[in-house]
Amino acid sequence: MKRTTCLVILLISILLSCNSQKNVGKSVEISDTISITDKQWIAVEIGNEKMEQLSAERFPTLKLSESRMMGYSSCNRMTGTYTIEKDKITFGAIAITKMLCMDTRDIEDKYLKAFSDVKLWKYEQDKLYFLNEKKQVIIIFEEKSISDNDR
Repeated sequence: MKRTTCLVILLISILLSCNSQKNVGKSVEISDTISITDKQWIAVEIGNEKMEQLSAERFPTLKLSESRMMGYSSCNRMTGTYTIEKDKITFGAIAITKMLCMDTRDIEDKYLKAFSDVKLWKYEQDKLYFLNEKKQVIIIFEEKSISDNDR
């Protein structure tokens, strides 16, 4: 009887340890995604164009949280949805406000169009890269330390 009880306890311990290994794998995957969410990102390059000609308050921004995205396109506020799975990311329809800014209209157009081409992402050396299906860089972001109330 003691032998059976010991075997049952051993079997339960083995099953529980296998289950905890699965959870460890999931938390690693989730923490990789969390590393880019809930941060304010500024676009420093769109296509091959650097945004250095813009004043700091006109840089396009992005914030990813849960499955929602929000940001600023250098003129208008924007919001939408996205899905992320490992290195793949896709954006749904993006809603924007309707202000007219002649001085940044071209940048805004490039920025908003770029989201339809984004298929992959990577995070390296404190930068977030959005890439197309050919793994060409479309947008490069750097983390920005500003509060949510700033934009």
